Amino acid sequence: MVKKRVRLIALLVAATTMLGACATTNDANLSPAEKKLREQASTFNQTIGEGAMVGCVAGALLGLLVSNNHKGQGAAMGCAAGAAVGGAAGYAVASQQESYANEEERLDAMITDVKTDNQRLAGLIETSRTVIASDKAEIANLDKKIAAGKISADQAKQEIAKVDSNIKYLQQTVANLKKRQEDYQVARDKAAETAKKQQTAAMDTEITTLKKQIAMLEGDLDGLMARRKVSRVG
Repeated sequence: MVKKRVRLIALLVAATTMLGACATTNDANLSPAEKKLREQASTFNQTIGEGAMVGCVAGALLGLLVSNNHKGQGAAMGCAAGAAVGGAAGYAVASQQESYANEEERLDAMITDVKTDNQRLAGLIETSRTVIASDKAEIANLDKKIAAGKISADQAKQEIAKVDSNIKYLQQTVANLKKRQEDYQVARDKAAETAKKQQTAAMDTEITTLKKQIAMLEGDLDGLMARRKVSRVG
């Protein structure tokens, strides 16, 4: 029985470690701008599901450790509590569903959240443009090397892998930003039934700004993808 418990705890620890590792990026090959991009985007790319999953594992482990009897029940309760905390930590909108006395209070908090997201996204866009400009220059350089016979197609594909990784990362970030925008809109619409007009107007302004910034980021990404598509690298 003790051995089984030890094995289960070990598995939970390992799972927690792996899940935490999946939520972070640590690549020594990234440039300073690429690292900064991932740091700035990490808030937008931390989904409710990831936070809840990590929280569940950590909570289940704690439940096992503190429960002298009924280990299964302790683990289940720990998982539920951990998932709630983890999910809320992963995405601020989710944490506020039941945190306020009325929709007006919740909308005020949402307005603050969207303002913060807009500030973060403005910084992310600035950094992404540095990364995208560097990636376009790298593609052009590789095209010249291929044309001059200085590098093989296979070598070029290996060297362009980081550009493709940046594209994939930005695509996921844009998708997550769009989902976040939709969630804010749902929260706004729900609160509009009882909130003051100036509140909904302020929320509309912030959501519009968020939408415009997402479109800017997506437009920059589309430019990089178009350049990548016509590259000699293939």
